[in-house]
Amino acid sequence: MRALIPLSGVAVAFIAAAAPAHAATPNSWMQVDKASQAACLKAANLNEAVTGPPIRYSDRLLIDARVVTGTWPQPHMKGAKAKMLCLYHRRSKRVEVQELAYPIPPAPAISIKDVWWQADSIGGKPVVSGSEVTLMLGSDSKVGGKSGCNGYGASYQLEGASLKVFPPMIGTMMACAPALMDQEQSYRGLLEKAASVKVTADGKLEVVSASGATIRYSKK
Repeated sequence: MRALIPLSGVAVAFIAAAAPAHAATPNSWMQVDKASQAACLKAANLNEAVTGPPIRYSDRLLIDARVVTGTWPQPHMKGAKAKMLCLYHRRSKRVEVQELAYPIPPAPAISIKDVWWQADSIGGKPVVSGSEVTLMLGSDSKVGGKSGCNGYGASYQLEGASLKVFPPMIGTMMACAPALMDQEQSYRGLLEKAASVKVTADGKLEVVSASGATIRYSKK
């Protein structure tokens, strides 16, 4: 029969330090999770912050990892979204966060050609109520639509943002109310002198003439 050898204080301390530092009960794990969540939220310092579930590493590393999402608190960030990775050490309770690149999906490209656009304003003036002013830049290099009273058409060239409409612009020759005829003359005059075209951030189409006057369209 082997004799029992009493352990010294140093040996007891060594064994205690080497023992796995894990929570023994479900309630203990809840306390650990609560502490790591609070530490990660504080370290991330984001507005409207929420944490994901912990990714728990073994007692060899003693690390709980969480992803924290929210918005940047700095005024110049204007509420931009933020995502951080938080590492929490279960024994020392040390915490460290690192920003993760937040994926921003590219905005879908808006096709300019072969789409019907309806004018909202012409040279800064709203379109006459009840009238229809439209535009289509066709893949066949033909531009056409309605100019409030009559239909119109011409050839055009689009290179990048540069737009050129080639005379003569042809059209029907109906007579309408003076307000519609004035609008039609202004619209065709600006379109014939088009210099550039672009799609704005809010999805509008803007045709800008050589003088800087703008025709603004919405998708029909």
